[in-house]
Amino acid sequence: MSNAIPYYFRSLDWDKLIADYPPPPDYGSTVGAMSEEQIHVLQNERFMARMDDAWKLPFYARRWSTAGLEPGDIKSLDDIEKIPTFNSDDLKTAIESAPPFGDHHPYRREDFGDVPLKIQTSGGTTGMPRVTLFDAIAWEVQGIQTARGLYAQGARPGDVIQIPFTTSLANAGWSAYNAVFNWLGCVPVTTGSGKVTPSERQLEFAKAWGTNGWYCYGDYLGRLTQVAEQIGFDLHQLPTKYLFTFLGPDSDGALRRGLEEAWGAPVYDNYGSHEVGLVAWECKHKQDKHINEDTAFIEICDERGRRLPSGEVGSVVVTSLHRSVPPFIRYDHRDMMAMYRHERCECGVCSKKLSNLFGRMDDMVKLRGTNIYPMSCQGTIKKDRRTTGEFLCVVSHVGEGVARQDEMVIRVERKSAAVDVQALSNDLTAQLSAELGARIRVEIVESGDLDEYTKSGEKPKRLLDLRKR
Repeated sequence: MSNAIPYYFRSLDWDKLIADYPPPPDYGSTVGAMSEEQIHVLQNERFMARMDDAWKLPFYARRWSTAGLEPGDIKSLDDIEKIPTFNSDDLKTAIESAPPFGDHHPYRREDFGDVPLKIQTSGGTTGMPRVTLFDAIAWEVQGIQTARGLYAQGARPGDVIQIPFTTSLANAGWSAYNAVFNWLGCVPVTTGSGKVTPSERQLEFAKAWGTNGWYCYGDYLGRLTQVAEQIGFDLHQLPTKYLFTFLGPDSDGALRRGLEEAWGAPVYDNYGSHEVGLVAWECKHKQDKHINEDTAFIEICDERGRRLPSGEVGSVVVTSLHRSVPPFIRYDHRDMMAMYRHERCECGVCSKKLSNLFGRMDDMVKLRGTNIYPMSCQGTIKKDRRTTGEFLCVVSHVGEGVARQDEMVIRVERKSAAVDVQALSNDLTAQLSAELGARIRVEIVESGDLDEYTKSGEKPKRLLDLRKR
């Protein structure tokens, strides 16, 4: 570590950053207008640079050598399927083998001070969270990725955008703030989650300060909708122009329609992760999600890491094209989606697209031979006005020895004591059993009973697997 201070504003060639990763509005006339052949050339150049970065790190060198690869074996992006995928479990192992940051980073604790670095984490409900270091490029590009989505959905300079994500070790709130403040000329209102700023106050601030757009989970928008109804707050009085959100599995569009009706504004779905930023976003036409192809190479793969054809549902495998601190090459998100071919959208942007989210591979439960994704229950439960929309799938063993079976109980909160428990349970049991293709049981609980799981953080938990205990 030198004595010189690595000033952040000098750590980047800002003109080059903007040219390499165009923010709005230039994105639409540059990268967003590239043909499939042009974007492939750009992706290949960046992919090979990231391969050079990764071979220098023990994590990748160890994994790739074990798979029989040597430096130089991967000659282009066309060879990427020769590289084994990895997932968050492998990152946890990397951190445990070389604490506290793991051997997949190019910087160790003793290197801090040479360049601007930021610590962000993912996971950590139990034990230490999973650490990812961000350098200036990783930090700014994630803001640009998000700014592209917000701009496509209607954000313009001068807009007030409310961000009910806490700017903490989790990354989502920072991505939003960076996009809004640095790359859009909009005004961020960083209220934090409902635990930091109660929902009633969130609505008061939105009215007083003229909030035009929101950046938050669909679940929390639903919570704000409920609070508004309870306190007699008319959401249509707000000058809301767009709702940037993460809908999760909403295949029938029930959650989106309910939110749009309640807020009187369009709801846009987006997809990203802590490690690689905003991968894809919807434009105003809402016909699947545009991929930020200059920052991420996406594959849809089966459980063995083999690529699936266009339109088939599999696990999202991401190779970050901008991150060298650290590189992410064939990182299996274990999110179930489909990808569609590169083409020009009605909005003018040319890109491949991602479908809606179907569920999580690692949340999948095999119940008597049937694969069940807990998040697939969301649409049916949320559109039933007798519920709060909150639910938790609980899987456990029933019986002993050869008679032992797996059973799933879905706990669902009723909205009030006036709701008939038995009628709601019977209706949801019939609907969900038919939709999931397996016999399940619905247990009705009181409003707030599931807060420990659904409101313990900004991302609700939908599966409690007691078989692992």
